Amino acid sequence: SGRELAAPPPGAMVLPEAVARRFWAYGTLGKTPDEDKWTKLDKDVREVALNMSPDDIGTCMWALGTIRKMPTNGTWTVLEIAVEDTASEMSAKSVAVSVWAYARLVEAGLQKPDADAWRELESAVEKHALAGAFANEDLVNILHAFVTLPREPPKAQAAEGEEGEEGAEEPPPADPPAEGEEGAEPPEPEPVVDDVWNALEAAVARVAPDSLTATELATTLWIYSTMRKQPDETTWEALDAGMERVAPALKGTQQLAQMAWFYHSLDRRPSRDKTRWLMHNAVLLQPTGLQRVGVTRESNKERAASRMQKREASAPASIDAQGWLKWAMNEPEPVPPAKHALTFDPDAKPDEGEEGADADGDAAAE
Repeated sequence: SGRELAAPPPGAMVLPEAVARRFWAYGTLGKTPDEDKWTKLDKDVREVALNMSPDDIGTCMWALGTIRKMPTNGTWTVLEIAVEDTASEMSAKSVAVSVWAYARLVEAGLQKPDADAWRELESAVEKHALAGAFANEDLVNILHAFVTLPREPPKAQAAEGEEGEEGAEEPPPADPPAEGEEGAEPPEPEPVVDDVWNALEAAVARVAPDSLTATELATTLWIYSTMRKQPDETTWEALDAGMERVAPALKGTQQLAQMAWFYHSLDRRPSRDKTRWLMHNAVLLQPTGLQRVGVTRESNKERAASRMQKREASAPASIDAQGWLKWAMNEPEPVPPAKHALTFDPDAKPDEGEEGADADGDAAAE
């Protein structure tokens, strides 16, 4: 009938699902509430967050990330407690958007996630990644969030009683080695296994060959390049297969030129010859696109001036990219040019002090 619903009586508790729906509405509209409505919403979610379902918590986190707005400190503390309590029961989608929201809220002033809430989220990420439950977009968004925060990988745990346990007696000092004997070398520390990252990388390797889009592949390559982290060989093979699938449709585009740069920055070249040549041509055809990924070094003023001179604009990019393009194509280094080969003066002679100057001088004296 179009009649508005009556407001709840004063003192009545707001329903948790109603608060989640209001968050969802603002997130869907991409709109930040005005000050009065935001104050009311902040107060309501602080009161009911601990009674929300796991996926309603995910909805609230998603909305905050979408509008990039931090609630008040008290409300944020309650929300993170709710995340910690419910992460293990969240759907794969809710886990993904919660991790994504943390990364987006860095732009709104978030320093770092609460350690306990983040630990529970990472456990849920590992569980869903191993089960193959994440959509491709969510999988890439989680990896992107790990870079944006940035996420701290796990560190080696001290053995029980090693650090700071009250009442623990210090072990007696070891006897010095006898004269002429070498001291026993300390055992090498065991490498720290990052189970969460390994589960995500295995999930990427499963979907990259057949179903990651070109943008998702490009983002994944950017993630590894930004982290300066090498994918394992299985993941590389999957990324190569995905590149072979999408590269023909990206022929000559800026996106393919950027992918070529990411490969180069990771000291890798695509295993398929056809993919490499498509990348090679994209770099040469998209010189202006390379300015965004660090191949050229022209200033904005120089780029603007060169728009009217396409030949001059493309030459610096081609020359600048030449070395790594040859490397990417596995071509041999060019033969050094002969002395004075580029001069316009056929009678040019070496400057004094250059190799060959003395010989020329002796010939003239004769």
